[in-house]
Amino acid sequence: MKKSAPRKDSFQGLDLSQEEIDLMREQFHQLDKNKAGFLSTLDLGSLFDKVGEFPNKEKIAQLVAWVEDKSGSKRFDFNLAVRAWSHLKELNLKDEEDEFDLDILNTFVAMGGNIDKTGVVKKQKLVEIIRDQFGLTIDIETMFEEAGIDVDDDLNFYDFTCLLESGGSQRASRICSIFSQASNA
Repeated sequence: MKKSAPRKDSFQGLDLSQEEIDLMREQFHQLDKNKAGFLSTLDLGSLFDKVGEFPNKEKIAQLVAWVEDKSGSKRFDFNLAVRAWSHLKELNLKDEEDEFDLDILNTFVAMGGNIDKTGVVKKQKLVEIIRDQFGLTIDIETMFEEAGIDVDDDLNFYDFTCLLESGGSQRASRICSIFSQASNA
């Protein structure tokens, strides 16, 4: 059975909406003043600014290297521009995840663990902060169950991370903030 070739405009697997692809097309063609169908990697910063991304110099350098690797030159076409935007989104997401992981580590340390992820956080300390210092009605036992943690007293870094991440990133961020405030008080 012969596979049909994907449409030239098909960007399957990328996390860009059709509106974003259309915006990229419009801005790409505006920058392509001589209508050659290609832009220079020197245009990447301007292109991403025009689509509302505003990457810093470090990200631009990463994107230029990525585009040059993919194209084998300092020029790129519209399809590669769309792929580069998807790549930029992946880089941004990784940065956010790294920042979130650092927040968890900092909270672990603030609660009694060590920066090298050794040590423990006392379960009783968590309960006291949640119930006594902040008067929150969070059911810590349910949180432990949701995280799949069977701990009586101490949480190592892995258990602590599971506890925070079990309710999703919003709850984890909120709890990190609460624990950090309490440990600094």
